[in-house]
Amino acid sequence: MKETAILLTSGKFDSHNAKTAFGLVRKSEHYDILAVIDQHTAGKDAGELVDGKAVDIPIHASIKDFLNSQSSKHNKTPEECGRGVYAIIGIATAGGVIPDDLRLELLEALSCGMHIVNGLHHYLSDDAEIVQIAKQNHAELLDIRKPKSARDHAFWTGDILNVRAPRIAMFGTDCALGKRTSSIWLRDACREHGIRTEMIYTGQTGKLQGGRYGFILDSTLNDFVSGELESAIMHCDREENPDLILLEGQSSLRNPSGPCGSEYLCSALAKGVILQCMPKQKYYLTDDDRELWPMPPIEEELELIRLYGAQTLAVTLNGSELTKDELQAEQKNLEERLGLPVVCPKEEGMGRLVPVVQEFLKLQAA
Repeated sequence: MKETAILLTSGKFDSHNAKTAFGLVRKSEHYDILAVIDQHTAGKDAGELVDGKAVDIPIHASIKDFLNSQSSKHNKTPEECGRGVYAIIGIATAGGVIPDDLRLELLEALSCGMHIVNGLHHYLSDDAEIVQIAKQNHAELLDIRKPKSARDHAFWTGDILNVRAPRIAMFGTDCALGKRTSSIWLRDACREHGIRTEMIYTGQTGKLQGGRYGFILDSTLNDFVSGELESAIMHCDREENPDLILLEGQSSLRNPSGPCGSEYLCSALAKGVILQCMPKQKYYLTDDDRELWPMPPIEEELELIRLYGAQTLAVTLNGSELTKDELQAEQKNLEERLGLPVVCPKEEGMGRLVPVVQEFLKLQAA
């Protein structure tokens, strides 16, 4: 049975900072999302902002408004409606800190008997006041990004050579482009066509959505990233016997603020890559939107992937800030330039990539 939950987005629901909230609005096997709390987009249905269609998840301006709404709906007091609900922090912040306005919301939620799920780098269990309020109200504090101790981490062994299932890494040219969502959509499309497919989550949202195999990469000591990735893949292969394993990418190979991806190719031996990009993006994303570090041509990214020993199978496009005609023009242009299938996941689904995956699996089995 799913736990009931709300998403706290601190006025940032309609921005790239809210990718955790977007993911949970789309899908969660752990939580039944009752509402989003966001003062700037209140009154709308969350699904309208995420995918352009209502999903019966209302956006309220405050926790108080949410509780009053629940009280009217269920003929209970607001206090009864809050008790036991999980309040999930649905945004990423610069440096993973908890801003003052969000902290006040957390204290309010705890005072209503809500549990808090925190995926940021700053841990609630280190905040004496928050810990005290939680105890007073019998509320849980779940710091899901808090790392394991070194003794509990897996170190890379090389046993990845014994893993049967081929791997495809779902990479991106930058952060916050929809790599996780595209991974889930491709997984589901493959399953619909009889390909037993599993996904290794590598971030907090994948874990919150119900991922069974994976770890949170950016809170893992660097010495153990390759080992944790190998271990997750090995457990998945052994327990699920899949035809294919998809690896959720993080950041990008050359993002200056946190490059990531070589582990997937060198340590996890992913031989296929699907690369997601935003066609007109000229600079890597920064928290303050500065045009600081130019984005290299996509052809260079494909060549870098080739030099690592993997093949780029297709490119997927994030069509944000493009009209339908502009997106189609970019799609056609890239297909001609790269000689690869180019797919728009949100607009057309991932069905076109199923034959690409099937051909990849044939080659891996040969």
